[in-house]
Amino acid sequence: MRTATMRAPERVAGSSAVLHGSHPLRGYPVTWRITPLRREAGAAATYLVEHADGDLQTDEAWQDAERDESVMNAYQVRELIARVRGPLPAR
Repeated sequence: MRTATMRAPERVAGSSAVLHGSHPLRGYPVTWRITPLRREAGAAATYLVEHADGDLQTDEAWQDAERDESVMNAYQVRELIARVRGPLPAR
């Protein structure tokens, strides 16, 4: 199972952040979990990004969900957050 390998305690460097949004084409709920990974001195920060369909609220739901995983850098994570959040309201 990829999740067990990627989320191994020695790879994780902190708590996960969770984003809730909608599928960009179909509109159904989608959840992302972003977890910082340990890095070598001088290396760029990387994050494990898990993506699953549905409004997942608990660790148990994550364990049961079919999900995709990728590793992203800080810039890619910021882009993901902006895309999920959508346009900011006009002032």
